[in-house]
Amino acid sequence: MTVGLSLYLDALRFLAALIVMWSHLSGQRFSGGVLWQIGPFGQEAVLVFFVLSGFVIGFVTDIKETNARDYAANRLSRMYSVVIPALILTVGLDAAGRAIQPASYIIPDTGWLSLLEAGLFVNQIWFIDTYPGSNVPFWSLGYEVWYYVLFGVFRFVRGHTRWLVLPVLGIFVGPSIVALFPLWLAGIAAYRLCSRGPVSPALGATLAAVGLLGCVVLEVWPALTVPLDTARIGLSARTGDLVHEYGIAACLGAHLVGVDTLCGRRLPPGLPARVVRFLANRTFSVYLYHLPLASFLIALIPWPPETLSGRCAIAFGTLGGCFLLAELTERKKEPWRRLFTCWLEAGTASAGRWATPRPH
Repeated sequence: MTVGLSLYLDALRFLAALIVMWSHLSGQRFSGGVLWQIGPFGQEAVLVFFVLSGFVIGFVTDIKETNARDYAANRLSRMYSVVIPALILTVGLDAAGRAIQPASYIIPDTGWLSLLEAGLFVNQIWFIDTYPGSNVPFWSLGYEVWYYVLFGVFRFVRGHTRWLVLPVLGIFVGPSIVALFPLWLAGIAAYRLCSRGPVSPALGATLAAVGLLGCVVLEVWPALTVPLDTARIGLSARTGDLVHEYGIAACLGAHLVGVDTLCGRRLPPGLPARVVRFLANRTFSVYLYHLPLASFLIALIPWPPETLSGRCAIAFGTLGGCFLLAELTERKKEPWRRLFTCWLEAGTASAGRWATPRPH
């Protein structure tokens, strides 16, 4: 992966997180409906996350995480460094916000079962469709984590065992998660094409332009020409329009292959590059903290959400809170990585002792 493409992926990832955030904040409850046109694109931005996730996982397992232990430790630390604080934050802010202004909360109390399902990422398997309290974005983790698992089995399990485990996992997670797996695999495919070396400049420019145009034609134009109350809200139906979703994933993958050639190794000036890296390192926090924070601010601030003061307080307060929490959680993944590495090493050692025949 070229450095230029890495920066592009970072910028695209943070932009997708902002779209998800504002798709929620553009609702009547949070802002009086300002910029409601962004609403239909929120869950489509999750599609972008799926493709980018597959691309990045393809890269790290090819270059850095070349064994199962490192792969598992990094995926677990990446998730739980934000997931566990997000669950605690959701419970605390939902309870505080409901105590301050019960009428502002239109969600049920966060039950222990929904917390357990979210913490174990089983909140979307088969007929389960839950998320903890106000934290709606948790639904996508119930898909993405299982894509990590499925690819990890394919990548690191050898022999016939791989082909026995994969169908069992597919049956366990259910048809909805399996049906969207090709969206994630589109990112893997795009990385594999990039890893073979850049295509010609002419072909790269064509792929970048046609891929982007394909995304626009497939998604933006229909969303702008259909009334909001009847617009298709993409992945909200999860598997409602697979051909459409597969088409966007394929176009985005082609776009990334083209951008890889166009970016080369040329970098923007130092400050823009640092800004992009700064924002990208807080993307997961923006994604997973924004809705509990915004819901709490609705109950806390004295201004109505349709006023300029109310909109600014909610928008900037939410984003600022996400950035602050990122410094305490997402930016502190290393202790989590060491913890999971130790656990996995201990588990491997124990399994080895049990597997070693004892002398008679």
